[in-house]
Amino acid sequence: MLRFLLPFLLCVSLCSCTSAGSEAASQNDYPTLPLAEVKASLAAHKTAAITTRRFKQRDLRPLINNLPETFTVDTAGRSVEGRPLWRVAWGNGATEVLLWSQMHGDEPTATAALFDLFSWLEGSGDGLDTVRQTIREALHLTFLPMLNPDGAEVYQRRNALGIDLNRDALRQTSPEARLLKGERERLDAAWGFNLHDQSTYYSAGFPAEKGCVASILAPAYDWEKSVDEKREDAMQMIALMNDVWQDEVPGQIGRYNDDFEPRAFGDNLQKWGTRTILIESGGYAGDPEKQEIRRLNLLGLIAGLYGIATGGQEAYSLADYWAIPENQSSGMHDLKLVGGTLVRPDGEYIVDIGFRFNERSLAPDYREYTSRAYVSDVGDLHTFGAFETVEASGLKMVPGKTMKGRLDSLQILQLNAKDLYQKGYTAVIGDHAMPDHPAGKQLRILQGGKASEAVEPGEAVDLILYRGDQLVGVVIEGRYRELE
Repeated sequence: MLRFLLPFLLCVSLCSCTSAGSEAASQNDYPTLPLAEVKASLAAHKTAAITTRRFKQRDLRPLINNLPETFTVDTAGRSVEGRPLWRVAWGNGATEVLLWSQMHGDEPTATAALFDLFSWLEGSGDGLDTVRQTIREALHLTFLPMLNPDGAEVYQRRNALGIDLNRDALRQTSPEARLLKGERERLDAAWGFNLHDQSTYYSAGFPAEKGCVASILAPAYDWEKSVDEKREDAMQMIALMNDVWQDEVPGQIGRYNDDFEPRAFGDNLQKWGTRTILIESGGYAGDPEKQEIRRLNLLGLIAGLYGIATGGQEAYSLADYWAIPENQSSGMHDLKLVGGTLVRPDGEYIVDIGFRFNERSLAPDYREYTSRAYVSDVGDLHTFGAFETVEASGLKMVPGKTMKGRLDSLQILQLNAKDLYQKGYTAVIGDHAMPDHPAGKQLRILQGGKASEAVEPGEAVDLILYRGDQLVGVVIEGRYRELE
């Protein structure tokens, strides 16, 4: 197992660390990462040019061109459609670390975090110069940011050949896959960070209470899920990073399933001798563009790199790693109504109702998208979590109806939504498309037809909630609104 001269412990005195590894290590005089100062430094290094998820490679070109001279930047290859595959290097150390992001074009959170990291590595005057110097002198970092620029251009998972790059590690049909494998071989990378996004509906553990802000994994390298010294190192490093994240989002980090996937890059890099750490950015309430999760990525990467530079993983045990709860892919809903009485034509039934959203990218530039709420589940949902939970016991939940007739924009603006709810209406029909109408948060505005009144999985239905005859709330487009 890789050993460094100075073992390292995060959070000895600056945060509340709960892992067994932390408690054992705190009895010794280890150098610590000044965690409070690191957290305070992050906002200053958020790259202002990146504010949403659907940026393109051309948006990043000015940032690449303006990197300081301490970074080495070149084009290491070309994508299927001829876009440059950038290689960015930094540091003078002997330990090779390879970091790659956005091999799936619709998973951009870590790409933004890497550009923030570029800024942070060249920061100064914030009390962290010694930390940066330690990383610079111990490590040589090679970044492949936005490995799939063709997929990012149209915000899709696969590359321009329709290939999932994370299933092309062996055959290497794609030029992007050949570059990643080639860089691992060229560097003989000691460590690798495989940076992804996952669905926002993962939970940290199951039965679910909290959403998974991030999932982390030291991938298996064989069907038996063997643990050699290098995989053990990766597991210990993940435990270190988890300790830092728990201080920020307690109970919201999950451990990804480690079933062996023989075609995947993470599994194969582990097999090829690179200590590989998978980070999957998930969901966080009130953070649809994943800007807070981006900050947490940056924090985790700084902690991980400093940990590699100082041998910090040795303060943690495999038990710390396995104590991270395994994630559950469908553990969360956006909204959950609990224990309400659903009113149907055939009777009344006490049920829980879950809602989720799906997105559809809009051509031609794929920067904009529409979001549609749908019923994700009905029944007993007590084992599932939600970003918002409404206790509906004692309430009647009635599907909203669609008011007859076509209305222009001004007529819709003049409607009293609460009066319509009292009459059982939650939707109106406009005389043209009105995606940004001010009344859109209070009423469903259709172009034609009528809204669904079926409370069934997959249906886009709205609900009116009553206590007796008193109107107490509505669910419009999957969002709950309490009424006085």
